[in-house]
Amino acid sequence: MTRLRRILGALIFLPNIMPLKALFSAEIFPWAFLYALRKDLRLTLGYGLFLGYIVLSAVLMLGSFPSVLVPARALFALINASMIFFLLIHVNDEEYGGLVKLFHGVFLANLVLCLVQYFGLFPPFLEPIFRLFIDRFTHEIYGGGRGVAGLFAEPSYASMAIHYYFAFFMLSKKINPRSVLGISAIAGIVLFDLFIIRSVTGVVMILIYLMSMQRAQYLLKAGLVVMLLLGGVIYQFGRSPNAPRSVETAYDFFKYGGYQDPMPWLLEQSGFRFVSVWAAYKYGFTHPLGSGVGGWGQASIQAMDDIGIKASAMSFFATAMGSEYQGVRPTSFAAGLMLETGVVGLLLFLVAFWPYLKEKALYRDVHTRSITIFFLFNTFALGSIGDPLPFIFLALAYRSVMDASGKPIVTAEGDQP
Repeated sequence: MTRLRRILGALIFLPNIMPLKALFSAEIFPWAFLYALRKDLRLTLGYGLFLGYIVLSAVLMLGSFPSVLVPARALFALINASMIFFLLIHVNDEEYGGLVKLFHGVFLANLVLCLVQYFGLFPPFLEPIFRLFIDRFTHEIYGGGRGVAGLFAEPSYASMAIHYYFAFFMLSKKINPRSVLGISAIAGIVLFDLFIIRSVTGVVMILIYLMSMQRAQYLLKAGLVVMLLLGGVIYQFGRSPNAPRSVETAYDFFKYGGYQDPMPWLLEQSGFRFVSVWAAYKYGFTHPLGSGVGGWGQASIQAMDDIGIKASAMSFFATAMGSEYQGVRPTSFAAGLMLETGVVGLLLFLVAFWPYLKEKALYRDVHTRSITIFFLFNTFALGSIGDPLPFIFLALAYRSVMDASGKPIVTAEGDQP
């Protein structure tokens, strides 16, 4: 790997680092696109059809906006997130090994920085410098029950990334999750999740991770054990005035009877996330071609109206946007496709990725299964539409069980339980 490729290889794991933040309002920089833009990139016919469809959709929307940047940015978010997958699944062994080493450095840097922020050891005079590159960076905990974010824009972004980091770390180091080391590592990430990052998103992600490690026949039994343990933590720490936001939120859900009518609670706690995804899926079925790439603003308002929720009435929008609210793009990749490209766009996306998602080897190994399930959850339910990390780690997981030519890698150790 050349020096430039090594730098880009590290930065693909840090999408919130924005060297041109003063010029652009986006929170995700196209490091993944820059890394993938090379002559040995091999796109499949399925992805080519998907790419052609979204480009055509964006071109047809050019006359609908005062600036060409509106559809261009919407299009670029989709490409930046997904295209790198088709490069990484074909990288040679040397480059794959180099990326794994770079990843280990990025993972360690984030863990150390999070701890430094949490304990208040980060020099305050460096905060303005870091904010030139990372939006909303802070040298300490965010407050309000939220924790720290490391090299990410906020704790919710950090929590999603850290779980991918952890799952791939366990895969790359071949750590058996049932060994003493594996159990200790999992306990450590749970504590890190609850008390350092403190994001509600993190609790959801760690539950998915724990469930994904179980065999189907043990899933119910394991689920009961996990819920009991988590319930004990919530009951023990949820009453504290300094409880992590994730624990406090779960505690209030039961204390104030949110489980009796969960919809208002979901709307309040998730802000635009839950509503935007729900409304976008319905909109995509009623508008098979979608609103057009870039047309998510007005379409999202109509989509929410269609499910009976007025955006202006939601506390999140009222405080954040007031009367100038112009809509919101769904947080998940698939929901965003449904809103802008309709069910046709989503089907083309599935055609492009189904040959890889159906690969049985991804589900036989406990670590690659976890990463694949993370990908499915973030892509279809809760994620960030321009975030390449789910596609990057799915590709690296796929590459760990399949060689550069797409043939299964046979190991002497066999599949882990």
